[in-house]
Amino acid sequence: MKRLVIIPAKKLSLRLKRKNFLLINNKQMYKYTLKNVLHSKLFETVHISSNINVDKKFQDFLRPNALCNKNTSLNKVIHWTLQKFKKQGKIFDTVCLAYATAPLLEPKDFKKACKKFEMKNNKFPLLSVAKYYPSIDESMMINKNYIKPINKKKFFQDSKKHKEYYFDTGSFIFFHCKYFYKKKFSSVKLNNIFTPFVLPRKKSIDINTRDDLNFVKFLIKAK
Repeated sequence: MKRLVIIPAKKLSLRLKRKNFLLINNKQMYKYTLKNVLHSKLFETVHISSNINVDKKFQDFLRPNALCNKNTSLNKVIHWTLQKFKKQGKIFDTVCLAYATAPLLEPKDFKKACKKFEMKNNKFPLLSVAKYYPSIDESMMINKNYIKPINKKKFFQDSKKHKEYYFDTGSFIFFHCKYFYKKKFSSVKLNNIFTPFVLPRKKSIDINTRDDLNFVKFLIKAK
């Protein structure tokens, strides 16, 4: 298997400015992901996908600004990146999208996920997920200064009967490259069904806000 890992790290972000490059323990955030994928020893090629120069050793080319706007799906970024490598004579079987905002992961997480993905014959993309705690059957909302259950029937039933729900942790996704090499590539068709890779709660924080960032800093210090 020839594997490529893409670490998306564009210059700008909407909620946290330059979040991919924020410091955690005096180290830029994307470098945690870079270290993890390198130490996993899974990938023939490690590529940082950015519209600015980040690390020449891991940037064969820059991502165009047209693929860095808020409406651009990362599936399109993967497609474009694989086509660029193809022109260089590099063809891959597996591609992993490893987010720069997942510093709580370890190399073994990538190893286990890759093994599960390739053992499943790559039928569906493999997505990192985590379980909601508590179940969303217990969810409530504030309305006019009062709080009330979203679904009264589910909320008041025995908690043992509550269903298990999962969310995308924003850590990584594994794909088979064949989907991106098709002449008629459709990014929509890739987002229907996933094979789940369930991460523990302590590794499942997707950094989108200042509170997320501070909590991750606290967890890393506590290790």
